[in-house]
Amino acid sequence: MTFWTASLCRVPTVSPAQRSLTTTASALLGAIPLITLTMWFVLAADGIGDFPPTWAPSFVLLAAALAYAFCELAGFRTPPLQHSDRPPAEVEAESWRRFTASTFVRFAVCEAVFLISMPLAFVVDSFWMILIGAVLAVPLFLWEVWPGARNQQRFAAALEAGGIPSHLTGRVQDY
Repeated sequence: MTFWTASLCRVPTVSPAQRSLTTTASALLGAIPLITLTMWFVLAADGIGDFPPTWAPSFVLLAAALAYAFCELAGFRTPPLQHSDRPPAEVEAESWRRFTASTFVRFAVCEAVFLISMPLAFVVDSFWMILIGAVLAVPLFLWEVWPGARNQQRFAAALEAGGIPSHLTGRVQDY
């Protein structure tokens, strides 16, 4: 096997913690379309309804902007790892625990955008509010919560700010 063939055939290894968090995030993400479908039977018996007054979608849009701002400014902050004589496996486990906790905080903030749209849908009696909440919450979730490379690297950079490798991404961050 040549060098190029061997390098193309390599499958990136995924840690059990990453696999578990990705599975959990998939289930959390799946709740939004499922609840949207359920709310269809509650609110859309007579059709989708009239588009709601401007204040209601504006409120959900404001919630989405605030959730985005929170996640970008504070969602990936964590104290850096401290020097110790722990083996790399323990440091990696602590890094994944902290990343998972941060992911759930960001999830709660992003999911609030969708949850705010539900009572507003009943107030204005329009299924449009549920759709607006879902359309704003799903991309926000995928950008800020999904445990992909972007979010892992951002959190690993915060963990490694003190110069200790976090082993969160499998390599030391270069920024």
